[in-house]
Amino acid sequence: MYVRAVPTTDLNKNTEWFTYPGVWTTYILIVFFSWLIVLSLFGSSPGTAWTIVHLCHFFVTYHFFHWKKGTPFADDQGIYNGLTWWEQIDNGKQLTRNRKFLTVAPVVLYLIASHATDYQHPMLFINTLAVFVLVVAKFPNMHKVRVFGINADH
Repeated sequence: MYVRAVPTTDLNKNTEWFTYPGVWTTYILIVFFSWLIVLSLFGSSPGTAWTIVHLCHFFVTYHFFHWKKGTPFADDQGIYNGLTWWEQIDNGKQLTRNRKFLTVAPVVLYLIASHATDYQHPMLFINTLAVFVLVVAKFPNMHKVRVFGINADH
């Protein structure tokens, strides 16, 4: 009946927090409450609010998961300086539960935003472009790959 929490084997302080129980639920709740905030502050339609949340989610996760490198902690002695957060999670193992969750989350958000806007242009195009970039960046084949040398260490 209860979930047994297993101690993490991830020694990277930058990513070990994502292995804690309840992080996925918190992630989903943050996205949902972001939608409620956008809906109430901007007074927009639900579909437009979902699109705004989807695009904000895209920009925030792309920047922090796939662009920024290294860790804010000095005790790792620079071994993660050349890696993005996505490349650091689960010690670089591919297709783990955490990686699958973080891949499915923007796809579900895309489906919600697209359905709520009745698949209308230009919202569908913008949502599709955002989810395409995020999902391609998460492919196992893209691990440690810098397209056209962008964001590469020189």
